Order: sequence, then structure tokens, then C-alpha cells
Amino acid sequence: MKDITELVAQLAAYKSNLTPTTAPGTPPPPDFARSLLTPEQLRHTQSTPRPRLLGEWLREGDLGYLFAPRGGGKTWLAMLIGNALAEGCLLGAWQAGEAPRRVFYFDAEMNVPDVRERAEKLGITSLNFRWLSNEHLYMDQGLSVNIAQPLHQTGLSSMLPDSSVLIIDNLSASQIGMRENENDDFDKLKEWLLSLRRRSVTVIIIHHAGRNGEMRGASRREDMAHWILSLKDTTEDESRFKEFITRFSKCRNCQGRDAMPLRWALKDEGSQITVSCEAHGNLDALLAHIREGVVNATELAEMLGVQCGTISKWARKLMNAGLVRKKGREYEAVEERPRVGGMD
Repeated sequence: MKDITELVAQLAAYKSNLTPTTAPGTPPPPDFARSLLTPEQLRHTQSTPRPRLLGEWLREGDLGYLFAPRGGGKTWLAMLIGNALAEGCLLGAWQAGEAPRRVFYFDAEMNVPDVRERAEKLGITSLNFRWLSNEHLYMDQGLSVNIAQPLHQTGLSSMLPDSSVLIIDNLSASQIGMRENENDDFDKLKEWLLSLRRRSVTVIIIHHAGRNGEMRGASRREDMAHWILSLKDTTEDESRFKEFITRFSKCRNCQGRDAMPLRWALKDEGSQITVSCEAHGNLDALLAHIREGVVNATELAEMLGVQCGTISKWARKLMNAGLVRKKGREYEAVEERPRVGGMD
């Protein structure tokens, strides 16, 4: 009788020589090789530049995030952006796009009377602008949208024309069952967002800032984004103005000089909101970045769209004013002041 060890070895050798088989009805694997491109083929692929929608930073088919702490003004700005896209007009320092767009604003948490009041004060009247309110939807059909549910994603996709704009206000209120701090949970949205991109649908997602001031939740959602716009509330106590500063922490579509920080003021005149916008001064912007923890000259230069030598020149003015000091190769804020005036 053969030794059991020899029998086991023979059985293993026999199995290794068998040709792998697949179960009947199993589709063949995709032939990725058919779509490979040589450098020459890549150069000759037909493509057209994506149309500009607002300024140089927003283009057709973008996925972008606008985030701020609660009460910071992000809904006001999101509505203003939506109105500018629907009207095809400029907004502050951001030039109008190439053509008006159909805009679908999904409000997941506000009461309808509050939405109506804001829309009236901002003068949103364009027929290109459509509201999808969770409160109205529930009263009308007994439903609430959950963007993490595939069936609801299909319903939203069917509602959206190609090349339109979808604004989601906000991420936390519009989804159920997706854990905010888990990267893998973002996969519940990833394929849907990619399907909208393939149809040139622009998606703007409103989100909250965390305790550290950065956008809340897992980092994977940022990978697909064309741009990320932060909003910092600078409203003074008992002011009639709502003031904030916008700043891009990511922008694929343009250089930093084309997406500079801006200072906004929204004044409530009773029946309407008047909007003013100005460039956030060079020294103001540099000081704000340093106070937020960006202390390396190279990083500061990249964020502000200038050379490192320019950062050194601006920082020297701040140091002479006693607002910044240098520790080795890094900068550090000395004290808090609301603005740096008269030094630009």
C-alpha cells in the first residue's frame, strides 16, 4: 500500500493539471485590452473643453463641495450660485458662464416657508431654477429623498436633464444609512455621482465643517471632487450684514490666481438681500491662512497662487506689524485682529 504522503502529493499534482472551468451561464470577463490607447491614439482622441459655468473654477460636469460650520452662510451662498447659473449672470467676482443652465436645488432640511423667504429676498425667479424640498415632497407624496438609496438615485437621475446642475443641501440631511466617517460607505454614492458626470450633470454638495475647521467625514469623498470651497463666517455681533470669506482648498479647473479668496457681505434690506463682494486682500489672506495652521511658505504660495518670494515679502510686512513671527522656516500668528488694513 502506498504511503499516504505520496497519495496526497499525487492528488495535488492531478488537481494542478486540471483546466479551470467556470459555471455554466457565467459571462466572460471584460476585455479591457480593446480600449487601450497608445500615446499617439490618446493625442488624437476627440474631446471638447468643458464649458465654463461660473468664473474659471466651475465647469460643466464638476463635482464640488461647499462647506462651513453651522450658521456660516453656506445655504445663502449656494442659493446665490444656483441663481447665477440659472440666470447666466455674474456673481461677485465670478464671471458669468457660457450659457444659463437648468438648476435643481434639493433642500433636505429647511421648512418651505424659510426656503420661500430666502428665495424672495435673493430675487430667485428664473424658470431655469427648480426646488425639490423634502418637506414639500413628504406633504405631497409621503416621501423623503435618501441619496444613499439606489432607487432614489435612479429617481433623481431621471429628473435631471443632461448638462443640468444639481445642488444638494446638505449631505448629512439628505442621506440615511451612510456612515460619515467610513470611507467605504462613500461607495454608496460614488457610482451614482460618476454616472451623472458622464451625462455632464454638475453636482454641488453642501456639507458641514468639523471641529478642526476642515470638511467633516471621511477623506475619500474629496478624491473625486474638482473643487472644494470653504466658507468662514466673519459676521460681527449685532451686524445687519452677513459676512464671510470664501477660499478654495482644492481647485482642479484653474490656478490659484483665478480662484482667489473673496470677502462677501449680504445686507438684509427687509424685502431683499443686497450682495457685495471684494477680493480678500493679499495680507488678509496670508494672515488668515497662517492663523488656520498653514505655516509653510511653499504651501502658502500654492494656495494664494504666487511665488514663494512674494510670500516672504508679504510675511515681512506682517512681521513688521507685529502680527506674525517666524520660527525656523515656518510662520506663526502672534495675535488675533479682525483685518489688516492699509498695508496692501
